[in-house]
Amino acid sequence: MKESTLYCPSCEVERSFRFEEREQEYDVRGESIAVVVPVWMCPVCGDTIVDAEFGDPIEKAYEEYRRRKGLLSPTEIQEIRSRWGLSQAAFAALLGMSQATINRYEQGSLQQEKEDELIRACANRNHMADLLRRRGDVLSERQRHAAEAAIEGARPAATWAAIVNAMPSEVSKRSGFRAFDYNRYVAVVAWLCGNVALVTQTKLYKLLFYTDYLCFKEYTRSLTGALYLRMPYGPVPVGFGTLRTQMEEDEYVSVDEATFQNGNFGEVFRPGRKVEQIETMLDENELRVLRFVRDTLGGLTPSDISDRSHRESAWKDTPPRHVISYEKATELSFSLPE
Repeated sequence: MKESTLYCPSCEVERSFRFEEREQEYDVRGESIAVVVPVWMCPVCGDTIVDAEFGDPIEKAYEEYRRRKGLLSPTEIQEIRSRWGLSQAAFAALLGMSQATINRYEQGSLQQEKEDELIRACANRNHMADLLRRRGDVLSERQRHAAEAAIEGARPAATWAAIVNAMPSEVSKRSGFRAFDYNRYVAVVAWLCGNVALVTQTKLYKLLFYTDYLCFKEYTRSLTGALYLRMPYGPVPVGFGTLRTQMEEDEYVSVDEATFQNGNFGEVFRPGRKVEQIETMLDENELRVLRFVRDTLGGLTPSDISDRSHRESAWKDTPPRHVISYEKATELSFSLPE
């Protein structure tokens, strides 16, 4: 039996708690959601403490509700907005919502289904172009110009500069002993898109993270030099939205709308028309890492691979929205086979 010494706030004394997993029901908008919650139980008073690594059970219930209803995750909402270089206030104005509403949704509050549809539609470039034509006058000239540039596939100079500044140029542990290299980055993205079935945006985030950190763990050098942020649904590459825009403009990747087996709509990443023009050649060790990540994680659903990343100490030990240190790669949950 798993036990741990904890302080019981009811008994006001430390004692040995017993570990249990309990199924708890939560009412989310009239729908019952069962969540298996790991808890520590005081053997004297019976009070329980939710295991610290599990997080907030309500958030888990919200995640399950979103999955059932096909709603966007907070990270996906933020990515759609960031893709067009819009602030929360500007995005909200275009949609006829308040900034506070968009902020709540990006922070984890559960969105209404009708508003989810409005936000989801903005993932489509043509829809955003039409929205700007019809409602662009609610934005400042600078905001509208930035959004139009993103829609046309142009690299927003200020945003790109911020990415370059955020990505390390030094060769250090912070960068996985490799300066960020756009060509290597697109080579890895293109390989994953061409060798893993059904690559969605969320799944691509996690595959990139595992590829870079496993490469560092095995060969003391990351594959791309990219930095990763600790976001609510797992690690996310710094500046992914801007990098995605550039990769699409260069035609190294193609992003297409698709209907999944559950009937939901989403985006799928595939190799682009000019993928053969990518200059970087990956060596055999790097390809070995990519093949292992593909074979180990490629068959997982976006939800499953996101859940797995939450169990990594690299994610658990990093404060929200902070860069995940490559030093945590040594604690990755798997290694290359001998």
